[in-house]
Amino acid sequence: MKRGGLTYTEIAKQEYGVNNCKISAGFVKGRGKAKVDTVYVRLEKDGEEPTTILLRPDEAQAIAWVSAGVVWSHLMERVK
Repeated sequence: MKRGGLTYTEIAKQEYGVNNCKISAGFVKGRGKAKVDTVYVRLEKDGEEPTTILLRPDEAQAIAWVSAGVVWSHLMERVK
């Protein structure tokens, strides 16, 4: 997909039925901020404007780390 002088290449996606949601991620190339931010995450849901976040690889890793931690904590709360 091309948008605003940037080219997005989807690498992974997760779709699920609630409100036709889709979370996808991949690589971004082009001018401007994408020279440093080479990864994107896109959040889509019916009735809402999609959100695309441009990230450096280390920032994407940090999001994965904290997301896994919060889900693990949520599951551990249910065990108590």
